[in-house]
Amino acid sequence: MAMHDVLIIGAGPAGLSAARWCDDLGLDTIVLEQNEEVGGQLLSVHNPIENYLGVQAANGPELRDRFVEQTKNCDFDLWTNVEIEGIDLKARRITLRTGESLKSIAMIVATGLRRRKLGIPGETDFEGRGIIESGLRDRNLFAGKDVCVIGGGDAAVENALLLAEVCPTVTLVHRNKALRARREFGERLHANHCITVFRESVVRRIWGGETVEAVEIERAGAIKPFQMAVQGVLVR
Repeated sequence: MAMHDVLIIGAGPAGLSAARWCDDLGLDTIVLEQNEEVGGQLLSVHNPIENYLGVQAANGPELRDRFVEQTKNCDFDLWTNVEIEGIDLKARRITLRTGESLKSIAMIVATGLRRRKLGIPGETDFEGRGIIESGLRDRNLFAGKDVCVIGGGDAAVENALLLAEVCPTVTLVHRNKALRARREFGERLHANHCITVFRESVVRRIWGGETVEAVEIERAGAIKPFQMAVQGVLVR
């Protein structure tokens, strides 16, 4: 089994940045990515990126392309569509689904994050049939429809504001009393008459036939949950 200097798991912003540094240091490096494309969560960011110091990009894919351009002449190996079967951090060994094993002096785990799932009935069933991936990218598909946004942070409120530009009603459901979103988002939210906020509330189920038709909401202090008709649901 050949010994490599560095194995990097993940080819998102952190993994690519680490690979660039390893190349500068002349280290024998392999980057392992489970997807066909590099970039990680950047591929799901459809809003302008204005808070990354030194760079402004129209969206996540554009920023990813800049990362790729900056690393295209680097001398590290990039393996995509890789399925990892096991990781032994103590031995610094990775076993792939193919049975191949890789060993290194150092290992960098840059697996990033995954979109939050609620784990409620209907969430998986309606993917592509009413589950909204991005308020910016998908808002034309849901123009004129009533939608529900679940969450209380910056991403949830920003998506609610984007959808409110084309949807007659947007219902924001948040499990806590106070939203986590930054102040300017909160001010715009409360000034928008198309958006209703349900605090201390949770969505228990997504209903529908061919597409999403309703959500079941449970509010704090209520005797029982109630159903609300919507044609789209976005989870943040």
